[in-house]
Amino acid sequence: MAIAGVLIAGTQAHAAAQVPARATTIVEQMYTSSMVPARATTIVEPIYTDALVIHHEPARRYTVRPGDTLSSIAQRFYGNPADWRWLYQANRSVIKNPNAIYPGEVLNVPFEPPASITTSAPAGPTVLTTSALSGTLGCAGLEELWEQAGGSDAEAVTAASIAMAESSGQEFATGAAGERGYWQINPDHGSLSTYDPLGNAKAAVIISDDGADWTPWTTFTSGAYLGRC
Repeated sequence: MAIAGVLIAGTQAHAAAQVPARATTIVEQMYTSSMVPARATTIVEPIYTDALVIHHEPARRYTVRPGDTLSSIAQRFYGNPADWRWLYQANRSVIKNPNAIYPGEVLNVPFEPPASITTSAPAGPTVLTTSALSGTLGCAGLEELWEQAGGSDAEAVTAASIAMAESSGQEFATGAAGERGYWQINPDHGSLSTYDPLGNAKAAVIISDDGADWTPWTTFTSGAYLGRC
């Protein structure tokens, strides 16, 4: 059968050079119909085409804007701020510190985050840290978080009151100027501005000089924090 196939192709070679491409198509169809059921050809072609479409689908790109964080970008695209880890993993060549991304950086945004990911944050003074406290917290939780971050016990109530006035105790609260987290740390503070619970509390300890200077918070200078805790 292989020899017959070669002879047919050879017989038609001269004609194919003189006739429009359509003639070649006719020869192939004749050969296919004589050797393979037409149904087999119909099945193979769509599968091959679909595979090309899937594997060559372009990736999404996102240009970082002022006030953006990995968590806010993950919330926008995936509906879950916790998926920031997937964005970080997909952009390790661009992002050196997940707490610090900058306007103008172009990130890859995968279409679907994986069910589970294992990533490690880079070493440094303000890396993401682990705390049992997260989500929406009340006064007691905010006081405990402040103390876990090394804050003064004597300032814990004031610290919690300010956090309640700033964010209503919401971990992923975001201000108009991009302020982040419980204590609404301004992006001007660089990597100190993070949604990570313990990292956010540590930032408040550092910026307030362990509660000795709360003037950077307008909720303190305006008195809006009073009576919150």
